[in-house]
Amino acid sequence: MRIKLFLLLDMIATAILSAYVFQTRGDAAAVFTGLSVLIALSPICLMLSSPFVMRIAKKILEDEGIKVNKFSALMILPDVDTVAMPLNRFLTDGDYFVTDLVPEGLSQSALLAMAATGEQSATHPLGKVIYDTAVGRALKIQAVSAFNEIPGRGIEALVNNSTLRVGSPEWIKQQKDVSISASLLTKVDQLSVHGKIPLMVSLGNMARGIIALKDEVNLKSREFISMLKRQNLETVLLTASNKKTAKSLAKNFSLDSVRANLSPEDKAREILLLRAKGNVTAVIANEFHDLPAMINSDVSVLLKDGSLIPLNEGGDIKIDFEIPALEKFLILLDVALRAEDLIKTNRRIAFLSWVLLVPPAMLTALENSPIFFHPAIAITGVLIFSMLILINSLRMKKKDV
Repeated sequence: MRIKLFLLLDMIATAILSAYVFQTRGDAAAVFTGLSVLIALSPICLMLSSPFVMRIAKKILEDEGIKVNKFSALMILPDVDTVAMPLNRFLTDGDYFVTDLVPEGLSQSALLAMAATGEQSATHPLGKVIYDTAVGRALKIQAVSAFNEIPGRGIEALVNNSTLRVGSPEWIKQQKDVSISASLLTKVDQLSVHGKIPLMVSLGNMARGIIALKDEVNLKSREFISMLKRQNLETVLLTASNKKTAKSLAKNFSLDSVRANLSPEDKAREILLLRAKGNVTAVIANEFHDLPAMINSDVSVLLKDGSLIPLNEGGDIKIDFEIPALEKFLILLDVALRAEDLIKTNRRIAFLSWVLLVPPAMLTALENSPIFFHPAIAITGVLIFSMLILINSLRMKKKDV
């Protein structure tokens, strides 16, 4: 848009001055003045201010294993002040395991088999862990006649004409036909305080127990978040886990804020609320259910170790950046900041070219111009400033990332 505006101004100024000179001094002088103004005022230097820098930046990022899908996002990245992140495979390693089986009115094995029956077709990592744990213990898995997975909430299946649900305690509480004992609700709080993820299991109109899972803390993530905070970036956790579990982890990682009990749509809504408050947000995620939040962010970054990769590569939706490891985001941010700085310098050079070339070019419209200015001088000037922009752009290569 800026380039088009300068082109328009260039043509208007050239046309006006050429017409004036043609009326006062003839066609030869009009051509001389028109060419001088057209070349001196042309946005060529401005057009060259970013392409070289961006190409070099992309090459640096590719060498680091970072894929750039949108150049425009590289320009937005330096303005990011808030980084939103999920829980799974971010603050934790993503290798969940069952820690507690809290049955009510049945055995631990029966509770685990019941939950695995419901989770046998689940796509969520927690559901898969429950199913694999039951299979590993050679428990009997029943057939289901219907199945539904609610992202960020849980699953429900029809088993022997009874509705089986496995999911977050908050979601089970919302089911008006399910009764939950006070002892189970107390146990949910106790497990959550210790950073575990409790999933409630209900069959028919009664909650039958809790299965708690945990994951090892990702030590690299703690260091990563510390580096984000040193750059004055606000950190926000978006998770489907309950508030107590999320707050326990957030405190461990010194996160600025937590948004818990979120469905995929809730995560997207939280990002829109942050942006409405004036925050420039980057969402780093790696799972399919985080896609709505990524789409609604200013900058989306895919951590390439989750379920979102096939959809991103095969579908119409393009994530702005794809990084092979969490620490690569810091490299991405560093390169974006350096690119922004160089582009700003290049634009200053472009404006300097106008300051030095345009006034003498316009003075040629006067019959007795105090300065001799030829179109060849304008061409030479534009070439010199273009070379200065190229040389400055090559500084992008000098720093080892």
